[in-house]
Amino acid sequence: MELISSTKRYKPTRTSLVLFRVISLMVLFVSLASVVSWTQTAPISSSAAGVAPCAYSSLWGVNGEKWTPAGRLPDFSYAGYHAGEAAPPAPKAKWDLKRDFHAAGDGETDDSGALLKAIESIKSGVLFIPKGTYVISRRVDIYKGNLILRGAGPNQTVLLFPKSLEDLFGNTARGTQQSQWAFRPGLINVTGKDPINAETRLASITADAGRGSRTLQIQNPLAPGTIKKGEWIRVVESDPPKDSGAAGSLIRYLYGDLTPPIPGNIEDLVGTRSIVRFLSRVKSASGTTLELERPLPYDVRAEWTPEIHRFVPSLQEFGIEHLSIHFPWSAYPGHFKEKGYNALFFKDVAQCWIDDVEIQNSDFGIDLNSTNFCTVSNVKLTTSASRAVGAEARGANGHHGIDVSHGTENLVTGFDVQTKIVHDISVEWYALHTVFSRGRGIDLNMDHHREANYSSLFSQLDVGAGTRPFDSGGSNNRGPHAGAYDTYWNIRSPGPLKLPAADFGPRLNLVGVSLGRDARTPDSPYQWMVEQIEPASLCPNDLHQAMKEGRLRRHK
Repeated sequence: MELISSTKRYKPTRTSLVLFRVISLMVLFVSLASVVSWTQTAPISSSAAGVAPCAYSSLWGVNGEKWTPAGRLPDFSYAGYHAGEAAPPAPKAKWDLKRDFHAAGDGETDDSGALLKAIESIKSGVLFIPKGTYVISRRVDIYKGNLILRGAGPNQTVLLFPKSLEDLFGNTARGTQQSQWAFRPGLINVTGKDPINAETRLASITADAGRGSRTLQIQNPLAPGTIKKGEWIRVVESDPPKDSGAAGSLIRYLYGDLTPPIPGNIEDLVGTRSIVRFLSRVKSASGTTLELERPLPYDVRAEWTPEIHRFVPSLQEFGIEHLSIHFPWSAYPGHFKEKGYNALFFKDVAQCWIDDVEIQNSDFGIDLNSTNFCTVSNVKLTTSASRAVGAEARGANGHHGIDVSHGTENLVTGFDVQTKIVHDISVEWYALHTVFSRGRGIDLNMDHHREANYSSLFSQLDVGAGTRPFDSGGSNNRGPHAGAYDTYWNIRSPGPLKLPAADFGPRLNLVGVSLGRDARTPDSPYQWMVEQIEPASLCPNDLHQAMKEGRLRRHK
């Protein structure tokens, strides 16, 4: 073959042929890149032989150097027990349910009395529940912290609840009405108090502050010693009353001020008090100026009645670990028809954990409601056999798997959803900085249940079959499914995943999501950012872990 120039004919060398082909490929690459303009180009690092090269997000960089406090990527580093700064304690058990409270654990004897007596009697410490199956025929309500319920391991220690909440208490639902037990409570309830009232109020905030700021101005100087350096305080803001001209402004802000003006689409949320409940330690306090340890994840505006409150939860340091909670097999009766085989319900609890727990045949697995700094780790959701046996089940084996609402800085990690549930993992009701990480499901859906859930992270997840990753519920008058700045990082599936509908939520960050080569961003007015990186190449593979480790290094 010969190439012809405008001036002379010559026979190319091997080197010139290779160079020509390289230039041609580069021109083709540039042309394609200009077409796929919605995708960010990720830097690639070199790597050792046999190891996939790293691709880095423009939001994070290699070690967080691209991150900015007011940028698109929230700070998820404080999620979990004690803000990730300490592991849950593992003291030796002083109490033994069989030895000290005469439980049988034989799968036949009713051990409800023994368990309830133990919980009532123990002021603090560890109650060890040895290997065995313990029949618990009553609801268990716990109102104290500094207590650990510890088994010998999943399927070694089994708490068997033979009766549903409907069996125990009836059901007020009639006909097509929603079941009284569709959501809560559980058959094990851990309930505290976490007040936001006149007694916890420290000061009004008098000057506006932008998202990413760390400085607040308060009305009057606080008396010496009122707030100490390192003390946790709460920034509280409320949506203006329904009869005011600014009603709904905070709700719209949580949706990035991008909510379409559709009548009634946020109606059920307008006028809600104490929506913002941001927690930070105090770095310094001088006169009327407070400096926070953390950047604000929200604006502070006078119209939202911003205040500083003490953080004084009554119930802290509760854990349940190394055991199974089983319910008898029953056909799943369908969405909102549940009988109340609900396992664990935590409300107004801080610094809590659920670890190494298996839950079988549940309608509702775990519900974290208004909890702060709690960690759910290594939880398995299973069935003894498929519950999806009738048309009313619509292929589902339960209602909710693991749900987080209202609270802040909660971490759900290492979970394994071994069955298909209507809502596998869920975030809702103004929850802030909820993190789901290092988990999997056979066909996982990341349910965004509306109600202005804000700045959630889904990191290093295997969604299994990938037929419904963004399937979500919630009432239509409670806003779009996702609040602003929800982030999806390293989301894997054997095949390409389908992006959610264009109106799913505002300012979503999708980084390293298995979208396939032909994926296109929806025509959304919500300012999404999509970085098309292969999940296997994305570094770091778990954003939450990288953020936490980086913060702890800096504060050593």
